[in-house]
Amino acid sequence: MIYLRKASDELISHCKCAVDAYISVPGQMDCPWCGCGWLFSCSKCRKAFTFAEAVEVDFTLEQLARQDIRSYSGRDTGPSDEKVSDWVGFMKIFLKGAEVGRRYVYFDSYIIPVDAGGVKLKGWYSSHDLSIVPQVEALRDPALIDNLLSNTRYWLDTVLKE
Repeated sequence: MIYLRKASDELISHCKCAVDAYISVPGQMDCPWCGCGWLFSCSKCRKAFTFAEAVEVDFTLEQLARQDIRSYSGRDTGPSDEKVSDWVGFMKIFLKGAEVGRRYVYFDSYIIPVDAGGVKLKGWYSSHDLSIVPQVEALRDPALIDNLLSNTRYWLDTVLKE
């Protein structure tokens, strides 16, 4: 199976897990500028990072779902079968198209290849039409973190109308 794990500590990485920092299911809220709309989070430590890579793994989505949900809840008891099923169903869609060896960023409910020409999508929160992948461009121009990714005005100006 193909899954995503932390690729590097570039740009922003609060996760210090040494190996196999697999992504968590996105926990995006109604404040995507805080980072929940453009950073991955680690399924072990719950801390954020920017870049992930697709790798082959020898566990199932159900196994990771149980670990991720347990880690998020802070309880030792296992999650319900319904929660696990919902998690697995979402991740099958979320990871569709991920290719081993490619690097990705997270942006408003989508994984975006770092070598994409830009970002044009309707996410959970906003509609985006960018000629760049902001996290990649921010490696060259860190001002993009404040001017776009963490910019409340950007997100509110592009918010999807209900």
